Amino acid sequence: MNPTNVPVTHSNMISIRLAQATDLASIQKVIEAAFAAEKNKVIRHLSADLFKETTRAPIKSLIAELGGKLIGYVCYSPVFLKSTSDVSGYILYPLAVSPEYQSQGVGTALINAGMDMLTKDGVGILLVYGDPDYYQKFGFKEEIGRLFVPPYPLQYPVGWTGMTLNAITPPDSPTKIECVSALSKPALW
Repeated sequence: MNPTNVPVTHSNMISIRLAQATDLASIQKVIEAAFAAEKNKVIRHLSADLFKETTRAPIKSLIAELGGKLIGYVCYSPVFLKSTSDVSGYILYPLAVSPEYQSQGVGTALINAGMDMLTKDGVGILLVYGDPDYYQKFGFKEEIGRLFVPPYPLQYPVGWTGMTLNAITPPDSPTKIECVSALSKPALW
C-alpha cells in the first residue's frame, strides 16, 4: 500500500501507511491514551498478539502519522467462514486515535483507507464489533452482521455489523465465522 496523505486540519496532513513491527510501542501508547485503563490493557495485549500472529490471509494494520508522530491505528484481521462459501472476510478491530486528534477525521481516514485496501484485495465482507452509530456512516449494517455468527456470544449484539465489498452476494443464511487466535477470546466479545 502506498502512503496516503489526508488533511486533519487546514494546515496539517496525516500520512497513512501499513504498520510495521517497529511501530508497536507507539501503537501501544496510542491505545493507552485512547481507552480507559481496564480496556486499554486488553487492547494493548491484543495489538501485540496480532503483530505476532501469521495467517494464510494476512492481518493488515494501518497507522496514521502526523509530522512523524503516530496518532492512529486500525487492524483488519481475516475471518474464516465455516461453510462452503468462497467469500473472504475481515474484521475491523481495534481502532484507536490519540485523544488530541479525535473528531478530526483520523479514524475516518484509517477506516476508508482500510476499506479501499481490502476492496482492491478482493475481500467480500468487512465486519466490525463497535458503536453502530459511528460505523453506520461507513456503510456497516446490522442486517449484514446478522448473516455472520461471531465465535462467542456478544455482550452488545447491536454492535455487530457488517458490509459487503466488491459487490459480492452474502450467504442466504447465518454462517458461523472463526477468527484469528488473537481475537478468539470470549472476553473480547
